[in-house]
Amino acid sequence: MDLGKCLYVNFRTTGNFGGGKFNETVLAILKEIFSEVELCLFPLEMSRWRNLRNTLKGYLNGMEEDVAEDVVSKVKMGRYDWVFLASSNFGKLAMKLKRNCPKIKVCALFNNIEYNFITSQLKTGNQLHLFLTLWVTWLSERCIVRYADKTIVLNERERRELKRIYGREADAIIPIVLRDECQGKYGGQGTKCGTKFKGLFVGSNFYANKHAVEWFARYVAPFTPHVVYEIVGKGFETEKHLERDNFKIVGTVDGVESYYEKADFVIAPIFKGAGMKVKVAEAMMYGKTVVGTKEAFEGYSDVGQYGKICADASDFIQVINSMDFLTGYNPIARQYFLDLYEYEAVKGKLRNLLYDEEEGQ
Repeated sequence: MDLGKCLYVNFRTTGNFGGGKFNETVLAILKEIFSEVELCLFPLEMSRWRNLRNTLKGYLNGMEEDVAEDVVSKVKMGRYDWVFLASSNFGKLAMKLKRNCPKIKVCALFNNIEYNFITSQLKTGNQLHLFLTLWVTWLSERCIVRYADKTIVLNERERRELKRIYGREADAIIPIVLRDECQGKYGGQGTKCGTKFKGLFVGSNFYANKHAVEWFARYVAPFTPHVVYEIVGKGFETEKHLERDNFKIVGTVDGVESYYEKADFVIAPIFKGAGMKVKVAEAMMYGKTVVGTKEAFEGYSDVGQYGKICADASDFIQVINSMDFLTGYNPIARQYFLDLYEYEAVKGKLRNLLYDEEEGQ
């Protein structure tokens, strides 16, 4: 039994890094579950004034009035059984769908509780323009929890926050999932730079990652001189001023595989944000020990088996200087990825969630 036809709605993402890889993997799973999946993808980036106009109308993350109307028109024609909304910021669309097409089934994915994410950005200061976004985000997520037939969150913390803020229990906790890009390969053994180890950070240059890199460059890297760190991710080439003798900014690359293979371990000094950090699952996929914060490991199980949790700079310095962990290839990290966060391990959870809705009709 398949679930019929599905319309997948999301902004366009790149598959090279974190969120893009996660979105591509979720889409691939949907294509196995449904007999047919049609895509509705739209640009995320737009001019400031166009973005403001859309926000004032209640639309976020690239969603616009004409896109929403087009989706509703397609669903009215009876072409779909499900609509999958890949962001909780598409709440106004969910409302329009259920009001105009009450029989359509809507599933919404909370990559994080966006209200909390925007709130954390506001705490960084000089972000007054985000108050409007915060208000519209709250309205959007409230619409999602009211109109979606199924809601998905990534971890237990997000489940609690969804209940606390919006009063609804999530229908399922489905963690970060990635396709295994190392299948049939041995993990990289690391490549020392002379007598030094290699540490790696992977992530695009948005506020939480930028804060992490700036903080680490200032408070940790100078005090761990036996490690050369590489910072890989879209947009980080603009942060060359952070470079030091043992701290190298690489920035945008076509692929990250060679960087993981050469790394002795991965750093994740993330103190801000929400949801789950794709970079941790990706590092585990490549069989790398992760040295990170509690926030970086949020939602991950048995962290002590494949990672080191650090609360502050002194913890990072002590852990990295002691090198009391597996460097190069960590088979335990790899196995945890395969058991909990790999495509096949998660596919069944999503299928069961949607089948349950079908059987309840």
